Amino acid sequence: MSRNTLFELDERLALCASFVRENSRLADVGTDHAFLPVKLAAEGKILSAVASDVRTGPLKNAESNIRLYGVEDKVRAVLSDGLDDISPELADDIVIAGMGGELIANIIKRTQWLYDGSKRLILQPMTRMESLRLFLYQNGFCIEQEKACVSGRKHYSVMLCRYDGVIRECGKKEQYIGSLGDDNSEEAAGYINMIKTKLKRKADGLEKSGRLEEAAYFRSVIHEIDNNGRTQ
Repeated sequence: MSRNTLFELDERLALCASFVRENSRLADVGTDHAFLPVKLAAEGKILSAVASDVRTGPLKNAESNIRLYGVEDKVRAVLSDGLDDISPELADDIVIAGMGGELIANIIKRTQWLYDGSKRLILQPMTRMESLRLFLYQNGFCIEQEKACVSGRKHYSVMLCRYDGVIRECGKKEQYIGSLGDDNSEEAAGYINMIKTKLKRKADGLEKSGRLEEAAYFRSVIHEIDNNGRTQ
């Protein structure tokens, strides 16, 4: 083991890490510097990890950190577009963080071995969270937990998901804030307020451009969030 002092993850990656099971095999998709798998491997939380990225530059950064912290026996860097070049036996828990929601949905859609109740997905979308939640509900994935955090003054949400084959209805509130409306934490409140602010700006802009019907839709989403999903 390297003698280098082990770093701390930021709040966003730390929340992702908190969902990873003890003694699991991890796949970290879009790993960049491989901070998450290196940290968990160095602490002995996971059995092994695949750190993947579609770009060679970030993968070189990942390989450098793997060597620096002496976890070459546990963490392997792999050039892969999503999970295309990762075998299912290498991953029990799959983290896909720091990407747009539609891109995450596309990665899941084309990876058939994720449709296995034993695999767990830990998802942290940067944009289009509503598209990802809708995809999960409509394609048999259960969002077992969702938590919010603040990192660098920005609000993020992390979802723990598993395929169970049940197709679910996904209302407006669920699309935009998931189950965070039932979370009384400051982090959840901050995330919800961030979403509402974005929706209001979008509605205001649509109204100014005369697209009143579209603006009314986003105002109805805000209304449902404020009323915990109840319509009047």
